[in-house]
Amino acid sequence: MGCGAARARGQLGDALVTELSPARRVALDILLDLEESGAYARDGLDASPELRELSRRDAGLATRLVLGVVATYGCLDELIDTYCEKPGRMNARIREALRIAAFEIVYLGTEPRAAVSQGVELVRTRAKSAAGFANAVLRRIVADRGVYLAAEDVPAGSERNAVSAARSAGLPAWLAGEVIASLGFERARLLFDCELEPAPVAVHLNPHDATAEDALASLRVGASDVAGLPGCIAPVASSELMHTDLLKRSAVAVCDLNAQVVATAATMPGDCLEVGAGRGTKSFVMVAQATRCGMRRSAVAVELSKKKNRLNRRRLERAGLIDCVCFVTGDGCDLDRALSETDRRAGERRLFDSVLVDAPCTGTGTMRRHPEIPWRLLPEDIDRDMPGLQLALLTEAARRVRPGGQLIYATCSVLQQENAAVVDAFLDSEVGRGFALAPVSQALIFERPEFADAAAYVRSQETNRGLFQTVPALDSFDGHFCARFVRRKTV
Repeated sequence: MGCGAARARGQLGDALVTELSPARRVALDILLDLEESGAYARDGLDASPELRELSRRDAGLATRLVLGVVATYGCLDELIDTYCEKPGRMNARIREALRIAAFEIVYLGTEPRAAVSQGVELVRTRAKSAAGFANAVLRRIVADRGVYLAAEDVPAGSERNAVSAARSAGLPAWLAGEVIASLGFERARLLFDCELEPAPVAVHLNPHDATAEDALASLRVGASDVAGLPGCIAPVASSELMHTDLLKRSAVAVCDLNAQVVATAATMPGDCLEVGAGRGTKSFVMVAQATRCGMRRSAVAVELSKKKNRLNRRRLERAGLIDCVCFVTGDGCDLDRALSETDRRAGERRLFDSVLVDAPCTGTGTMRRHPEIPWRLLPEDIDRDMPGLQLALLTEAARRVRPGGQLIYATCSVLQQENAAVVDAFLDSEVGRGFALAPVSQALIFERPEFADAAAYVRSQETNRGLFQTVPALDSFDGHFCARFVRRKTV
């Protein structure tokens, strides 16, 4: 079995022998493929022919197991290794099978006997001789689950509270500590409590598609967090949405509700620049909102990846929203080079009325959608690498804002180092001193009567400095940050 004997206490007994469920077998195969390829979990799920052959119920369980194990594997390994004399020698296939069973025991709430039995059967498919070892380890995990989650092995006090919160959410303890330091314990608890739950899905309507809203009527789930954000339908049943042609024909774009708020704040008449356009989700929302409001607007979308730029263009073409959008493949840290052809055609160095910097970030506001994030992050990503890149992008983009124009800085992070600290560093810089911080809720579009409810929502999520910051929560949407600056007409 390659790991040594489990240090078991007392009589463990025999696991209940049952037939291995197809969902768990497929989940194990996908996880082993991910371990070998390094691919993202959702890409692995999409590429699995075995998953498509399962019943809807089994496919749902297999998906939950794959995403859950990827999201919590560090905690699962910590627990598994506690009961293993030589954890470094454990066969990867055995470890992956134990992770699945441990996830069910610790986080999914599967009936313990069933979880142990299925875990033993999973291990048996890979190494028959390791079945007894698996039985011993999993029974110990059942017995000690409460002690582990309560962090009773950690000295009482604030450290125990933080470690317990981290383990309950399946997060690295250091990262949970950063979230608590940025948000305070009570707001951080909202994120921890929903970390392993499915995130709600929101879409934005194509204003040119007259049938999309009616088609979505049957897909609504409950009530929206934000009443009255024009074009936004949320939440919707994602599994049902995938069985329609709405995405294929670009009648809607999937976009988190709070990301739609950020894109809406960046929408205004005139010349607009988007730095870090990605696959174009915010591009879609901005063009749709401008069309809905009858704004005369031209846009330049800058993205480093040719593939993402191509996807952005194709979706806007299908949607009929391509007019007055120019796509540029280039580095947002060197806009003079990226926009050289645009400047040449304009006959001058172009300045813009609105500039959106959709900055690369740690994604800590979207971890429940992207389970790889927490265990791939390193402390230096948060303390040095990301903030340095973000400030460079913001500073470079600021040079392209017309006097009196607005500059929007956005992330999908909840961490202070990437948000308020970058804002402060920018305002303290030579370029930043030419800008004034302004409330996001006072963006031009929120003055329109039809956006009154959305403006009220933004105000409810603003700090006393006018910074927009949301935190993921149960039955709520993702963590997004947005700061708005206005360039002084005279410096």
